[in-house]
Amino acid sequence: MPADADLRILSGTGRSVSHLGDQYLYLAEFTGAHENICPRGVLRKVLRRAADHGYDCTVWFEFEFMLFKENADTIEEKPFEEWAPLTRGPFGYSIARSVAQHELFDEILALCEKARIPLSGIHFETGPGVVEASIRHCDALEAADRATIFKSMIKAWAQTRGMMATFMAKVSEKWPGQSGHIHISMSSDGRNVFYDSEALGNVSNLMKKFIAGQLGYMNEFCVLAAPNFNSYKRLVPGCWAPIYPSWGVDNRSCAVRSIPGEPSAHRLEYRLPGADMNPYLALASAIGSGILGVETGSALPASIVGDAGVEMCLPCARLPQSLSEATARFSQSAAASDVF
Repeated sequence: MPADADLRILSGTGRSVSHLGDQYLYLAEFTGAHENICPRGVLRKVLRRAADHGYDCTVWFEFEFMLFKENADTIEEKPFEEWAPLTRGPFGYSIARSVAQHELFDEILALCEKARIPLSGIHFETGPGVVEASIRHCDALEAADRATIFKSMIKAWAQTRGMMATFMAKVSEKWPGQSGHIHISMSSDGRNVFYDSEALGNVSNLMKKFIAGQLGYMNEFCVLAAPNFNSYKRLVPGCWAPIYPSWGVDNRSCAVRSIPGEPSAHRLEYRLPGADMNPYLALASAIGSGILGVETGSALPASIVGDAGVEMCLPCARLPQSLSEATARFSQSAAASDVF
């Protein structure tokens, strides 16, 4: 029989993930012969490549997830159309709902704080039962660790409340999809190298090359950010999800959104992934493609003003529309073999 893979237990990742007592969880990663296919190892490889150029990456993840007033039994017994979401209707950013559910939010905030996954914010998003949580920024590898634990922890916590949580990219064609946006800034010697106070939107020349790389390799690397059959049901027009490799200044219809601000806050938002992503691989794709752009000096196309799904009508630039198409593009990519 084949042997099990060798693992390296990461003692620094230990944290309490339960409100029921002092139960600790530790992450591990593949080592030895299996290290090359370890998602965390792939991200470390990409981060080393950035570090070789003198760059550190600061990252945070945002997740949208849906809560159903169902348990493991009822969700099996009922047809999907009868599953009851925690809230009804598409009321995002609702103050009334947040106040009404403050005990639920307080529990999530406390659980995350105890698990060393501090949140910057939490609120209801557009769609029935949809909650969005923003995990506080930190260095890239720690951010991916936090995101990975957060997803499993929320699913387990929901069951203790008699609910079910899902991070599917698209639960129903009738509702918006669940995103997993990644915010990234890059620094050298403590200075945000994405920031240029004299440039339009504060976008530095290096940031332009980084975004150009993300766009240039987005079709080839897409499967790392959209890894499931269901992922591609989210990447459709009219649902605040990208359908083309595009960028814009504070434009949420684009695949990459530049968010201008002071040096401490200036960053980009990589909007391709859904909530179903593997955080390590999606982040490796976002940073790896950006570093390729820096290395090759890629030219950045014009930013999109308005709806990117309308403004960009180039069929050849369309993001992959299925898992099989994305997998084929990835398998044929020389850049993917180089970076990952």
